Amino acid sequence: MKRLKLCVIGAGAMGSSYGGLLAKLGHEVLLVDRWSAHVDEINREGLLLDGVCGQHRLAMTACQEVPDGLDADLAMIWTDTNNTRQAALIAERALAAGGFAVTLQNGVGNVETLVEVLGQHRVLAGSSMCSAAMQGPARAILTHMGMTSLGEIGGGSSPRVESLCQELKAAGFDVRAYPDIMSLIWTKFALNCAINALCAATGLRLGELARTPAVDRLQDHLLDEILAVIAAKGITLADPDLRATVKAHCWGKFSRPSMLQAIEAGKATEIDALNAQVVLAGLQLGIPTPYNDALVLLLKGVEHKASAARGRTDADYAALEAQVTGPRPAS
Repeated sequence: MKRLKLCVIGAGAMGSSYGGLLAKLGHEVLLVDRWSAHVDEINREGLLLDGVCGQHRLAMTACQEVPDGLDADLAMIWTDTNNTRQAALIAERALAAGGFAVTLQNGVGNVETLVEVLGQHRVLAGSSMCSAAMQGPARAILTHMGMTSLGEIGGGSSPRVESLCQELKAAGFDVRAYPDIMSLIWTKFALNCAINALCAATGLRLGELARTPAVDRLQDHLLDEILAVIAAKGITLADPDLRATVKAHCWGKFSRPSMLQAIEAGKATEIDALNAQVVLAGLQLGIPTPYNDALVLLLKGVEHKASAARGRTDADYAALEAQVTGPRPAS
């Protein structure tokens, strides 16, 4: 096995899980993240990785800024979609001349952003059905080992796809080369749109969605719109019965999707890269998407509440009312 130099950009739950298991295999892995407490604790005590992969204390290096002259063979992009362009610029600085980046992020548009910055020849696309969560600084838990799929953007496989598949398989992941990776990315996009925002807006886990009849019915309305938009765009999904897959996934899992974790942490979600894209495409194609539109607007309010409450006790609403001096300004 050739020892690879990897740069994981966005070392949250998923980035830490993939980076940690690749480091355990013997690769040189640098974790890059803006969370200073997380970075400091990794450098001081190592990364504690737990869950379906077993428990491992891994001595690793982390940083907030990529050092000059890193010359990485591979940059794994694990930021949320809001930060993809910045991640691409970091990858551009971190990669060796012959290195490339791979994105396994949620949402659509990430591949296009990376290609715009790095060029198509330096980008692989992928999809991960794993689930993970942070349990504190330098503490990640891999809760579900799902399939990881990789492929060339233009379709098919290649030596670098096969090589990366082999390394991930050796690290313990279920992995495959997929012939039409963009179709698979759209399939995961649709699945995430049907699940993640609902969890974030309600505070429910997947299994709780399926067992709450009103929310389960709302999910059907969301799916009607999502599938109509995708069909109108002429995209063939990799899953011939996505609705059944969504329902089975929600029934059998009780995980907290990343968007719910973001709300709980007082952070912005990826709603603009998910359901908001359904709404935008619907407007362009003349397809009504009232349920997705309402969910996007609702979640913006939930985001605001979560962000305002971060690190703060309950607001003094009486004091806020006292500050009101007149009618609401005209919009």
